[in-house]
Parts: sequence; C-alpha cells; structure tokens
Amino acid sequence: MGALIRGFDWTRTSLGAPHQWPQSLKTAIRIMLTSRQPIWVGWGPDLLFFFYNNAYKSIIGGKHSHALGQPTSVVWREIWSDIGPLLDTALTGTEGIFVEQKLLNMERNGFPEETYYTFSYSPIPDDDGAPAGIICANSDDT
Repeated sequence: MGALIRGFDWTRTSLGAPHQWPQSLKTAIRIMLTSRQPIWVGWGPDLLFFFYNNAYKSIIGGKHSHALGQPTSVVWREIWSDIGPLLDTALTGTEGIFVEQKLLNMERNGFPEETYYTFSYSPIPDDDGAPAGIICANSDDT
C-alpha cells in the first residue's frame, strides 16, 4: 500500500503533493502503513481522502485500489448511515469512539454481506491542533 500511495497522483486532488501535506497526516499514514492491524485514515473536510494499509485490503475486498484517495462517504456509501454519525462525533476532536461487534451490511465484493466489526475512530489533529482526520483501527468479528 505504501507504493500505491506513493504512486497515486495526489497533485490532481485538493490535498496536493505529499511534500505539502501536514506533518500530522504524514505521521498518521506512517503509523497506519507500519501496523499489522487493519487501519484506514480519513483526512480533510468530510473525510475527503481515504487511505488504508495492507492489512485492511481483506476488509475492503473488491474496492481495493479504487478506494484510495476517494471520499470516505463514497467508499462506504452502503454503511454511511451507520458510520457517518460516529465519524461526526469523533471529528469534534473531543474524544474518539469505540464500538464492539457492530453489525454492518457491507458491499465489499459486489453483493451485500452481513458483517460484524469492532473498531475505534480517533481524531487526528492538523498541525495547529484542530481535528482534521480520523484514524480507524478495526477487526473483523464476522
């Protein structure tokens, strides 16, 4: 995933080239990429940019590689009504959330699947300390 992220043309997005990214985003991505835990990071207004690590590829299924850099609401459109309010809470920056064995009807491989996940959403501050993203560590309990 590190090579895929490096090879993505970020200059075609409002995020711009990686050398311009806030240090806090670079740090969160480094933590994510080096973890063996399935993790994704959402960054920017409305979590416009979606990043994930190698361990998360089994969770994202058939959406792999097409999801990188997309809005989180697009990547997980089928469960957005379930996770959107939780993400909004975490994006206040006050504290994260933790959910155990949540039922999510996901479409990872072109058909609906009943899945259960345990996950946390933790706010990532920008370089000025304001909430600017989310880091999500999760496990498939299905």
